[in-house]
Amino acid sequence: MNCKLDTVTALIAGATALLLAAIALAYYWPTAYPLFGAAALVAAVSFGMIPAIKNALIAYAECRGASDKCSISYAINTLGQAASILSVVAFTVAALLQLTALAFISSWILALIGVAMEAAVAALVYSGIAACVATIGIFAGVLTNAYSYKSCMDAASQK
Repeated sequence: MNCKLDTVTALIAGATALLLAAIALAYYWPTAYPLFGAAALVAAVSFGMIPAIKNALIAYAECRGASDKCSISYAINTLGQAASILSVVAFTVAALLQLTALAFISSWILALIGVAMEAAVAALVYSGIAACVATIGIFAGVLTNAYSYKSCMDAASQK
């Protein structure tokens, strides 16, 4: 049997790297462009990599065969997708608010509104970053679950 978790591990490592890049971009948000970039990176993870991780987990479980004692959870992927979608929304709304705030700040009359909007932008950016960190934590749980399943299946095949 030549079943390996290499694909799952590589996909999770790639998704984590993209999320870390999104966090780095979002951290430097004096303009809206880094926020749009962060939203695009997180969207790539949410809509591209998370389904690929789930498919790789299913393929690995099918390769190992059925077991009464060992099981692998796919629901944790849904949590990761929900957290990353929340992050996409937060970064996108923050970027749009940042554009509006900068436009307001350029006018003497509307400058106070623009400054107040910056506080909302900061809150959205930090919530997006927190959602990225939560997604990375969920990925660690997915990887732990996959290796636990592998250990269980290996022990079951030894008997």
